[in-house]
Amino acid sequence: MVEHLSAELLQNCIFLLNAGHETTTNLIGNGLVALSGNPTQKKRLIENPDLIKTAVEEILRFESLNQLGNRMTTDQVEFGGITLTAGTPVTLCIGAANRDPRQFTDPETLDIGRCPNRHLAFATGAHQCAGMALARLEGAIAISRFLGRFPDYALNGPSVRGGRVRFRGFLSVPCVVS
Repeated sequence: MVEHLSAELLQNCIFLLNAGHETTTNLIGNGLVALSGNPTQKKRLIENPDLIKTAVEEILRFESLNQLGNRMTTDQVEFGGITLTAGTPVTLCIGAANRDPRQFTDPETLDIGRCPNRHLAFATGAHQCAGMALARLEGAIAISRFLGRFPDYALNGPSVRGGRVRFRGFLSVPCVVS
């Protein structure tokens, strides 16, 4: 029994470490690249650092770090005129949902003051990300401090995406700071 609990505890610790690392690093990288590509919003955030919380939420919506979610139907359900039997696997396109024009006005525009911003970057309900509060806090601190220290940073070459389908982030982002 103790061995089983120890193994479960170890697996949960590994899960939390990986979940927190993946979400936070992608949030920071995606945010700095998005702000670099939107100089008006970057300047707005530098001049109004109190917007960091709404900026983080908008970055999460605009560049969803988690693109897909897998679920399984527990009962027969009809969705969009199609009947899904219990046990049907379903893939949710979170990145697409966060660009839905029925939910977000001008969804292709980064607006660091967007409110309300009911994005699904961390999912919701029973399946919401366990590390979302920590990722938001770390992202806000890192982006704020980076902009405070390097307000004139600029990309210096092509950024390379990680190439994973589920998670949206970068392998490298060449930039210059001064």
